[in-house]
Amino acid sequence: MRGFLAFMIIAGLGGGLFLWQKRSEHETDAKQTSAQSAPTPRPIYEHDWAKHSLDTTHSVIDQIKGQRKDDDLKDAVGRR
Repeated sequence: MRGFLAFMIIAGLGGGLFLWQKRSEHETDAKQTSAQSAPTPRPIYEHDWAKHSLDTTHSVIDQIKGQRKDDDLKDAVGRR
């Protein structure tokens, strides 16, 4: 019986702390969103470096493909 009582007290304290933390996070999020007036560009976060590098690589590849296509069209016109 004592073990069950100790478990209930610990579970109640843990649940109360969890709910208190969630409520305080919600309040700080609401304050931060109301304080922001103008949207800013999204910064590159530490964990997004791989996605950013892949996006940059794909945009460069697309530019190169476009340049080669334009060069091929110019060469084809000049050969006639």
